[in-house]
Amino acid sequence: MVDTLVVAFALREDHIEALEVPADAIPRDLSPAPFRLFPGTVEALRRISAVATVVTPSNVTCVDADTEGLRGLLSPWVSDFFPSCRIGHTKPDTRAFQAAVDHFGVRPDRVIHVGDDWACDIVGAVESGIRAVWISRGRQVPDDSLAVDHGVLVATDLAAAATHITHLAAGNLE
Repeated sequence: MVDTLVVAFALREDHIEALEVPADAIPRDLSPAPFRLFPGTVEALRRISAVATVVTPSNVTCVDADTEGLRGLLSPWVSDFFPSCRIGHTKPDTRAFQAAVDHFGVRPDRVIHVGDDWACDIVGAVESGIRAVWISRGRQVPDDSLAVDHGVLVATDLAAAATHITHLAAGNLE
């Protein structure tokens, strides 16, 4: 039943009727799942926000996007949120990265993207002209040539990524 509701929720009303699902059976005001921070997240964000503006792009549906909940958890360290349902693009599409770049009026080469999904986060950032830090959690780098050619930094966790970012910012991201 859950799969049916998820699929039907994304459908237009005429499609719902064609599936013979009563319109009132489709939830409209779903609460997002509770969001829990990994241990060390707040300290890492505190360190990063001391040297850079922090924003979060994410690939989420409007049902999953709890920007106010995130704002409550991550304020004052995170300045803005760019969920895909709001900006209309998902990572690795370069337009997803460009939304934040345009919003803040910065050049892509002045941005550092941190992420743990190689294809969405790292490939997307690199294709957008953005420097990338991959949170590997101990995994092997999927594409050594991309990492080397584009200076992708590897961090085991967000705390290690914060160290990379602090060093990059001290060198003015050069």
